[in-house]
Amino acid sequence: MEKIIAGNFQTSVQADNAARALKRAGFPESDVFVYANNPPGQHGEHPLGGDESADPGSDKAAGGAAAGGLAGAAAGAAVGGAVGGALGAVAGAGVGAYAGSFGGAMKKLGASSEGETLERRPAGTMVAVRLGDTANREAAIEKLSEEKPVAIEEADGEWVDGEWVDFDPVAKPKVVWPTS
Repeated sequence: MEKIIAGNFQTSVQADNAARALKRAGFPESDVFVYANNPPGQHGEHPLGGDESADPGSDKAAGGAAAGGLAGAAAGAAVGGAVGGALGAVAGAGVGAYAGSFGGAMKKLGASSEGETLERRPAGTMVAVRLGDTANREAAIEKLSEEKPVAIEEADGEWVDGEWVDFDPVAKPKVVWPTS
């Protein structure tokens, strides 16, 4: 396994500039690899497409739909009953439950628990550099950070013929820049 530092850039111009800066700093061309990273969910890891069986942000939507449906049904029944009597209350409860369940589900999509973050690598152009020795680590981070990447990560990986061949686009990245 090789030590690898990789920056994720919003534009290919930034990535190309970072790759040139690494080479000017003395990193061999065979140790610098530029490649595209698709948006989360679009890496084709499953036979029918996609990356994951379910979106990591969707796990709380069912609870939100249930809570919203109950609140909507109660509100709809009260308003419908005041306007149209018993039949209005039933109709209002149905409409309220439908609208409330939709609103509750949408409110909870992507929500995270207290202290929990969804750490998914965003789309972008990646620049990976293989570290010949650990002394190059800080120089690689410095050169990549000059082009204002979204993040810089550190990994162990397999490097063959100038490419990071076992890059896992859905693995949680170990971010080393920016530091918190």
